[in-house]
Amino acid sequence: MDIITDNNITYGIHPAYANRFQPEHFEPRWWQEQQAVIGQSHGRGVTWFVRLNTQELVLRHYYRGGMLGRLLHDRYLFDGFLRSRAVAEFRLLEMMRKQDLPVPQPCAVRLIRHGLFYRFDILLERIPHAHDLIHLLQTRPLTEQEWHTIGHTIRRLHDANIHHADLNSHNILFDAAGKAWLIDFDKGKQQADGDWKQANLDRLLRSFRKETGLNPALHWQASDWQALLAGYDRNGSSS
Repeated sequence: MDIITDNNITYGIHPAYANRFQPEHFEPRWWQEQQAVIGQSHGRGVTWFVRLNTQELVLRHYYRGGMLGRLLHDRYLFDGFLRSRAVAEFRLLEMMRKQDLPVPQPCAVRLIRHGLFYRFDILLERIPHAHDLIHLLQTRPLTEQEWHTIGHTIRRLHDANIHHADLNSHNILFDAAGKAWLIDFDKGKQQADGDWKQANLDRLLRSFRKETGLNPALHWQASDWQALLAGYDRNGSSS
């Protein structure tokens, strides 16, 4: 990671992205002025999908959740650039890419300091021609083999001892070639083997049940979960 500091702003840039990087790449308005915005996703905030020449990128601002989110919104206590959540996610993604795990390529991060606090953003490569599971399940059921692929992909992550802090149905993508990808590794980390792997799966199951409650027409049923576990190569069932 190449690090550039300009007054109260610090950038961390992947060497492969350095020759294309401009500070304006972290400004949604700049992309709008270039007519390069190709989509948005709404969660705690807006995630921007943009095009740089022939490459599609994802620009995401970090927001707090829970009670602190109501008070601090997007401000975090400053503890040094290299200890920031943006840099932690960048480095985790970089490490996983070196292990050929199906995760996005990080491009750059930005940290803006305001006294004791900071705000930060991350810029990633967008997975080409990919949709999240809920988008797909709103249109059709997945095949048993596709559920196996999802389970196997999660198992690859767990075998590498990667803890995805928010493994849910929106953070799993399928591309046009039928490859599964995992995204959004904020607060993720590599850690020793433990009960967190089962907790990861339990969280994902709760996500499917929640989405089915919100949309009873969703193409998901309990047998799909068993197919996912078969791909994960687990014995028994998860409830």
